[in-house]
Amino acid sequence: MAEAPLHRPQLPVELLGEVVHHYARMLPPRDPDKPRQSYKPNWTDYESLTLASKVLRQLALEAWFEVYYAQSPDDLLNVWSEFSTWTKELHCVELDTDLQARPVQWSLRAFHRLRKLRVDFDPTKSNAMLLMRFDHPRNIASQLQELEVHDVWWPSPMVLRLISQAFPGLRVLKLSQDLVWCNLCNICRFATFKDHPPAEIVYEKVVGLPKHYAMYLMPLTRLQSVQITISYGLGGLTSLSQTNDDLWAGECDACMDMMFASEGFKAEWIERKKAMERPTSLQIVRWRFRHKNVEDVVVDLEDEMEHATGQNEEDDDDD
Repeated sequence: MAEAPLHRPQLPVELLGEVVHHYARMLPPRDPDKPRQSYKPNWTDYESLTLASKVLRQLALEAWFEVYYAQSPDDLLNVWSEFSTWTKELHCVELDTDLQARPVQWSLRAFHRLRKLRVDFDPTKSNAMLLMRFDHPRNIASQLQELEVHDVWWPSPMVLRLISQAFPGLRVLKLSQDLVWCNLCNICRFATFKDHPPAEIVYEKVVGLPKHYAMYLMPLTRLQSVQITISYGLGGLTSLSQTNDDLWAGECDACMDMMFASEGFKAEWIERKKAMERPTSLQIVRWRFRHKNVEDVVVDLEDEMEHATGQNEEDDDDD
């Protein structure tokens, strides 16, 4: 009598999917703070899964492409149809300059389940207006929950206005940049301190943002968290290492040294920051600091003054 064929028990595909995605979440990313490089785990971490079975190969590919790394707009034009549901996080490296006309756009149309967008710019080039190069249909842009932008060359409030207009559903905004907007002189500055600041300053009870940043973020009614990472140098007169009684929110060292010499002005400025209106759902603002030599920060002084003049005119209109 022939023996009955042996049936091996099989796990449901849904359970296998949970196992693969748990495995993917446990993999350590490559340095996420390193600009203009993919922070996805190495493909070799997934390769063995693709060789185990057809089902695991499909699930491994889905987990691998949950984050998609693109080095040019062309990388988004001919993606697999599966990316419309697989990809939840898009990492774009933008190395052009906004001083030239660039008709090619970064198209988000293929990514129907996109939840996070990260954009890495080249900090040596004028690039702030390149945020307008993203072709973001409203149904996709409105579901985007997290935006992370690295190395905007001139991070004026206009950048925040572009962001709030393009992505109305944001819950998390992360900016990482060399310069910071000073709301006293209305210019982007390289921050300098007397000594090393703490690794992080957190605001929960007050807004903790430059006034014009907060103003342009007001339309983002779901925004819960803002994180700004800036570069800084030593040699300044301001210290954040002990206390933060001044509620520092980007003010440059020169303005604080000159204007805070008047105790009356200083007290009034702090009270204005305490009373500042915040976006409806904003819960926390984090400032993070990375030490950098000023010689390594590339800013063209002529362009700086041109940007500053144009920005001050717009700020005067807003006030």
